[in-house]
Amino acid sequence: MARAGHNRTDVLSADFEKHDRTLRLMRELVLFQAIPHGLTSREVAERMGISQRQAQRDIKALEAELEVPFQQIGARWKVLEGYWLGPVSFSVHEAMAMLLSARLMLRFADRYNGFATAAYEKVASVLPAPMKGPVMEAVDMMAGRPADNGYMKVLASLTAAWAERRKVVVTYTTEDTFERVLWPLFLEPNATGHSCYLLAWDPKRQAVRSYKLERISNVRLLEERFDPPLGFSVDRHLAHAWGIWTSQQPVDVILRFDQSVSRRVRETVWHPSQRLEELPDGGVRVRLLVAEPTEIRHWILGWGRTCVVEAPESLRDAIAEEAAAMARSYSSGAVAQPPAGPARDGLVSPQPGRRVG
Repeated sequence: MARAGHNRTDVLSADFEKHDRTLRLMRELVLFQAIPHGLTSREVAERMGISQRQAQRDIKALEAELEVPFQQIGARWKVLEGYWLGPVSFSVHEAMAMLLSARLMLRFADRYNGFATAAYEKVASVLPAPMKGPVMEAVDMMAGRPADNGYMKVLASLTAAWAERRKVVVTYTTEDTFERVLWPLFLEPNATGHSCYLLAWDPKRQAVRSYKLERISNVRLLEERFDPPLGFSVDRHLAHAWGIWTSQQPVDVILRFDQSVSRRVRETVWHPSQRLEELPDGGVRVRLLVAEPTEIRHWILGWGRTCVVEAPESLRDAIAEEAAAMARSYSSGAVAQPPAGPARDGLVSPQPGRRVG
């Protein structure tokens, strides 16, 4: 069970690790990296403050769930050479880029990702003190996210398959649950829904498809290797995607923003295809070439009345219909009133001037 509000010295609290299996496994992985000649299960147990039997189970879990390649030499376990990447050096300016990526990861991640926290801990260990603190704060907050062992196992297996170009069999659920042989080509994060997608060649459909990791319940690595489809490029594949959806026939989307937000619109490159046109009234017209306009609907609605869809007509109608439905919801007067009292089901009423949520 992941718990927030923990304190940190140089490592995560031992008590916190004991109560979170995923955190413990990641700490053990870092331990094996620090001792290349390997460890016995008794040594792992002593360093982690767990029983030797638990240490033996953890080593098996690292091997089976996180695809860590172990070699057993007598009673000693060591990670095979080649699993760890070579050392990397950063300049201060390059380290700043890593700090920013840690903050972005913190905003993106809605669950604990042991690989990410371990990576940022390593980055923080070589940073100047003023930069180290914010990275470790981000690591602490990421460590407090809810753990999802199933998701971590899927992520680890797909990462290994992608790196080794091995075919996989995944169990995938949408309306139905099915198995599919796939060739992993890339893992793409998507801020919408705080999700991650596998881009993979689907031999059955003879096309590259996207698969949401949260909908994959099992991954089985095959010994058979693959070569990526000739000419495949992640950038070209996602060139017109607003998020993750792709299409062979992208759609021209034209939006008009009024003067009150035009400066904010100009400040950001929202999509690689965007073209801006200044309007006489101080507003700005934005032209986009988007694979699937459905993906952009929530972003448009987020601008409220300051953004109007000029094209395509189908998107304009969809936004207008949604806005009308929202207006009806707000004008109905049917607002649920919370029970009276300072605390309800463990929730404390907000204090004046204090932001809640």
